[in-house]
Amino acid sequence: MRPFGKECLLSILFELCVVLFIAAVTPLLIRYALLPTSVHHQYPLNVVFHTCDHDLHSVCSFPAATLEYEKNSLFSPNVAYYLNVRLKFADISNSKQLGLFQNVITITGENERILKQYTKTAYVKEPGLITKASRVFLFPLYFLGFFYDYSTLAIPMSADYLEKIDSPSTKLVFTVQDKFANIEEAELIVTARFGLIRHLLYYWPTTSYAAISLSFFAFGVFMIVAKLGYQEYSARAKSLIERDRLQITKSKGEKKTEKNEKNELIPAKGATEEIKRDVKKEIPDASEVRKRK
Repeated sequence: MRPFGKECLLSILFELCVVLFIAAVTPLLIRYALLPTSVHHQYPLNVVFHTCDHDLHSVCSFPAATLEYEKNSLFSPNVAYYLNVRLKFADISNSKQLGLFQNVITITGENERILKQYTKTAYVKEPGLITKASRVFLFPLYFLGFFYDYSTLAIPMSADYLEKIDSPSTKLVFTVQDKFANIEEAELIVTARFGLIRHLLYYWPTTSYAAISLSFFAFGVFMIVAKLGYQEYSARAKSLIERDRLQITKSKGEKKTEKNEKNELIPAKGATEEIKRDVKKEIPDASEVRKRK
């Protein structure tokens, strides 16, 4: 293998810096491109009701809560969302005897146009005798939250709310259609519905960032090594071709020299005949010799 020169080492160092920069930035760009701006929100709901005009102690409306927000602040367009409501009922006898009641979420857009409405039936569960006894004898554990709180109710209202980009919502109204429901606290939970990749990107940010960054860095290093290998292969192939060309040229030159030497050693046919004629002229015939005698 050929030794690396200074320029080659500087080029490799520059390419490694570029690969490191790409590996560091790419996970952030992927998160920005795949994750919606609105992922998870929890909003407290102020549940109120209207009293009757003729009797101020009477309830003349269903308990309801209104949540107003800016466009695309609660929901991102073209992203499915889970809508859940968590209710905490007051610890009074009316709540324990509530029975079935209906919950309604109405989502409206501009000009009070209803975009979507969801309804869900629920009821408050009663703790059993064993649960009540456990609360008494294991009161510290109950106080620390190890037991299920029957006064709290989680209601899954929807699992596929999808908002279109041309019709954003601006208001959400939650209604409990039972005027005897004594709600102490209410909370709206909005969570984006993710696939596997988005789930890993959002709920495992450090792990996903490291995995994507290392993958791109390894791919970049592989490309650099492949480029160096290709350059080495090209240089060796070029060297072999040049060596073969020189050998062919040298062999051709040697053959030409040998041919010239042979041509110099072997006289031409015309020159041979000329020599023969000169010899004949110099040597007289036998008849001429007799006449002279």
